[in-house]
Amino acid sequence: MLPSCLYVIELEANEASGHNLDDGEILPEIQESPASWHTIITEQRQQIFELWDVCRVSIIHRTQFYLLFSGDHADQIYMEVELRRLTWLQQHLNKLGSASPARVGNEPTISLSSSIRAVKREREFLAKRLTSLTTEERDALYMEWDVPLEGKQRKMQFINKLWTNPYDFKHVQESAEIVAKLVEFHEGGNISKEIIELNFAVPSDKRHWFMNWNQISNLLHL
Repeated sequence: MLPSCLYVIELEANEASGHNLDDGEILPEIQESPASWHTIITEQRQQIFELWDVCRVSIIHRTQFYLLFSGDHADQIYMEVELRRLTWLQQHLNKLGSASPARVGNEPTISLSSSIRAVKREREFLAKRLTSLTTEERDALYMEWDVPLEGKQRKMQFINKLWTNPYDFKHVQESAEIVAKLVEFHEGGNISKEIIELNFAVPSDKRHWFMNWNQISNLLHL
């Protein structure tokens, strides 16, 4: 059974597509073979990876989402809502272009330049977090990611290589594992699907979809 807020999302999605449910009508289950489901979820994940990169979405959010939603059938609604959020954001950024967005109250503005700056602050934070690793652990990562052991600003050189190739699944997997280790969260630890679920309730102002992606960054005061 779907959590209440996700059920509302599904109802809204059906209404948006022109399908209204009568009282007592049950949403039909989509019967899919394991092979077809695997294809669908693989395509959705790839779309998400690409849109994360294009829209410069928080790399801490990417890591959190990637680790929590591995592609199980139960993750379908989360994948679909994430795609809806990303599609809206991409359209917003394309429409805005190089113009300066209008500020709404005290809320931060949403633009490609502001997103780039936010990710830059995240990377600077993660570079500082590298000191939580031993020298041996850092050197091993530098060698694995082709960062010169004697070069300058090795920490930033290394961090700047993470989450840069949305088309390489191995790169995505390793980037997520490294970021998760640096910010000390993991599935079953201090993140949960329930927290993500609360952020997925569709707001009347889609601006908040973007702001929720930065929740972790805000808590870290980036």
